[in-house]
Amino acid sequence: MLTLPPLGRLLTALLLAVLLAACGPVGQPPRSTLLRALDLQVQLTRQELSEVLAIPTPVESPSLSRVRLDSQRRELVEGRQVWHLRGRFDWRLAGEPLRADTSFDVWLLPGERGQSWRLLRRDDPDRPGWRSWPLPLPVG
Repeated sequence: MLTLPPLGRLLTALLLAVLLAACGPVGQPPRSTLLRALDLQVQLTRQELSEVLAIPTPVESPSLSRVRLDSQRRELVEGRQVWHLRGRFDWRLAGEPLRADTSFDVWLLPGERGQSWRLLRRDDPDRPGWRSWPLPLPVG
C-alpha cells in the first residue's frame, strides 16, 4: 500500500476537489447567463402586459435577487439541444419595501460557437412554435 506524506495527501485531496467540481454538465449556461435571461424574460413579460392592458411600460425594471436553481436539463426543441432551467427568484420594484418570490421556467439556446445564448419562449402556449431573443452581452 502506498502512503503519502501529509503534503501529498493535501495536494491529492485538492486535486480531487477541483476535478469533481469540474464534472458538471458540459456546456451548461453560466449563472451570469441565467441572470441576463431572467432579466430579459421579465422585460418581455412587462412589455406584453403593458400592451394587453394598454398602459405605458414602466421605465424602471424590477431588481432581481436570490435566484435559486431547482433543476437544469438538456432537451430537444425543434431539433436543437437547449437548456431548460427551473427555479425561483425574488424581485422588488424600485422604492418598494416588499419582495415577491416568483418561479421561473427558462429555455436557453447556446450559440453555434458556444459564445452566446438566446432566450426561447413559446409564441402561444396553445400552439407549437418558439421565438428567440439574443441575450445581451455581459457587461465588463
